[in-house]
Amino acid sequence: MALAGATLLAAATVTGRRRRLVFAGFVVLQAWYVWDNFPFTGNHRYLELIFVGLFATLDPDEEEEGRLLLASLQWLVIVVVVYSGLQKLVHGHYFRGQFLAYSLWRETFRTALTPLLPAAELVRLTSYTGAVGDGPYAVSGPLFVLVSNAVWAVEIALGVLLAWRKSRPFAWVATLLFIAGTEIVAREFMFGVEFAFGTLLFARGDFARRAVWPAAAFLALLVLIRAGILPEVAFH
Repeated sequence: MALAGATLLAAATVTGRRRRLVFAGFVVLQAWYVWDNFPFTGNHRYLELIFVGLFATLDPDEEEEGRLLLASLQWLVIVVVVYSGLQKLVHGHYFRGQFLAYSLWRETFRTALTPLLPAAELVRLTSYTGAVGDGPYAVSGPLFVLVSNAVWAVEIALGVLLAWRKSRPFAWVATLLFIAGTEIVAREFMFGVEFAFGTLLFARGDFARRAVWPAAAFLALLVLIRAGILPEVAFH
C-alpha cells in the first residue's frame, strides 16, 4: 500500500500540477510510515519527511521562497554529511575498523573489503556470527584501518567543502562519487538516489533536472524488483 501510494505521488510530481499539494500527500505518507514503524524507523525516513515538508511549504516558482527552499535543502545535505562523520568519530567504532569488520557478514561488504585484510584476519573475522561474546572485531591490518578512518574524516571534510562556496565546484562531484561508492557497497539504493539529488543542488547548471528521468527509470526498476516482477536483487 505504501509503495503504491509513493509511486502514484511521485508520478504526480512530474506533471507540475498542484505540486505542493502532492508533497503534502508525501508528508502524510511519510509521517504515517514513521509512526507505524517507530522505534524501528530508519533514520533516512526522518530526513525524507523534512525534505517533503519543505517542498509542501515553500513554492520554488516564487523567487524568495525558491531561494529559501534551495538554501534549506543544501544546508540539510551539509548537516547530514558532517553529522554522519561526527557520529562515527564520537562513537569510535571506526577507529580500529570495528564497524566495517562486523559488517563483513554482508556479502557486498565482504566483497569490497576482503582485499584490504590479511588472510588470517579475514578468517578470524568471518568466523564470527554476531552472537553475544563474539569478537573482538578490532582489526590490525593497517590498510583496513586506514580506509575505516577515512570514512568519517572524508564525510566531515566534504561537508565543510560543500559549505564553502569556492570549493563547491569540485566538492559536489567528490561528494557524489563518495555517495555512489558507499551506497553500492551498502546497497542503499533508494537513499542513495535521493541524497545524490540533494548533492546535485550544489552544482552550477541544471544537473538535477536533467537527472530526473534517468533516476525515475532506475527507481521504476527497483519497484519492479521489489514487486517480484524482475529477478530479486538485495537492496534497501
